[in-house]
Amino acid sequence: MMLNFKKNRVFFIDILKTVVIPILSGICFIIWLFFLFQYPILVFPTIFLVFIIMYIFSGSVFGGVLLAFAISAGIFTIATTGTINKFLLVIEILWIILVFSRIEKYRQLWISEKIKLKVEHEVLDRDLTLIQSSITANENKINAINQRMQIFQSFDQMINSIENTMNEKELIKLLESLTQKFTSKGKWSIKRHSSKDIFVNYSKFNKVPLLITNTKEDRRFTETDYKNISSLIVVPIEIENNYWGAIKGYCTDKKEAFDDYDLRLLSILASLIGLILNNAMMFKKVESLAITDGLTGLYTRTYFIERLQEEIERAKTDSTPISVAIMDIDYFKKVNDTYGHLAGDTFLKQLSNILRRRFRSVDVLSRYGGEEFAVLMYHTTITESYKILEEVRKMVEEEKFFMPIESYHPIQIKKTISIGVVELKEEQTPDEIIKKADDALYKAKESGRNKVCVYKE
Repeated sequence: MMLNFKKNRVFFIDILKTVVIPILSGICFIIWLFFLFQYPILVFPTIFLVFIIMYIFSGSVFGGVLLAFAISAGIFTIATTGTINKFLLVIEILWIILVFSRIEKYRQLWISEKIKLKVEHEVLDRDLTLIQSSITANENKINAINQRMQIFQSFDQMINSIENTMNEKELIKLLESLTQKFTSKGKWSIKRHSSKDIFVNYSKFNKVPLLITNTKEDRRFTETDYKNISSLIVVPIEIENNYWGAIKGYCTDKKEAFDDYDLRLLSILASLIGLILNNAMMFKKVESLAITDGLTGLYTRTYFIERLQEEIERAKTDSTPISVAIMDIDYFKKVNDTYGHLAGDTFLKQLSNILRRRFRSVDVLSRYGGEEFAVLMYHTTITESYKILEEVRKMVEEEKFFMPIESYHPIQIKKTISIGVVELKEEQTPDEIIKKADDALYKAKESGRNKVCVYKE
């Protein structure tokens, strides 16, 4: 609507300048000629005022024509009038020429100033547009910074929740969520194994982060590899200078393309994640050392007693059958005396592997003493446990154990074990259970060794 108004205004002005003004000028000139000879001194200044008005509206073209007519008429009047009138007319003509020249000068000055103002206005408009664009961009950055500041403010809480979780799988999920909040764009994952991910493999083997702001402009990978990805970033995670995995993020929206700022942010986050995962691994290692025997890798006696106590408490409300067995190596002292303590340790490791293969992963198998082993068997009656333990006894009896002797002919020995087993009952303590299993073991040794004996009241 505004555009149509401007077009109509321009059309009206053109009609005014090219049609209306010339017609009015002609009418005025005729009237002027009619009264010129009767009242030359009065008519001449009057028509000059009309000329000025015409000049302002029509411009220098029609104004110049009017001036030429006015001067011609003035000269003609001078030639046909008296001496006094001639002198006044000459003065009026000179005055008209002077006024016209001044008006034209100021008109040209006004036009130049108008053009200058127009240019300055356009420059100001352009600068204003740039400033507004800059303000909008800064506002977007401020909003993004405010969002990240909120994340930083809640960062301590996130770290506390992460520190309270030492399980690697749970940590990875929490760290993925942390990365998502940290960057506030794209989709994120932490890759532990990278064999099937071409982008993570590229970063791993080149030992550098991978940043692709626009996948259509990148030629390192094919369109099939990118699929619907518009931007991608991969940052390696290292633990003690060794490659562990990588943070991978991708965007499908071009407006959320990753840049160098995201790369710097992710590099800092990757270092932090590496420290957190390293702490989790160290915690797991320490925890493992605390509950497992350093020589055999089986659970320690302390851990076995703790689990036994838990099962005793559970047995008060649950009727699930559970059996406890104590195993002892027959004449183990002879191994140390004959072949040395190194051979004895080797024997214990080999025996532990046999026991580990035979018992289930849910069973709690431990090194209870120097050459004694204990096992807690879940969902196993005393009859079932006797059969299992008898199979274990036979496996050990048939096994050939290799001794680490410096000789061209490795030495093999055979050994047996004695076992005592008891079924868990209500209203018992760990000491009472172990005492009964020990009594059954003592009975097995007293009756000739290499036997499985069940405790009986």
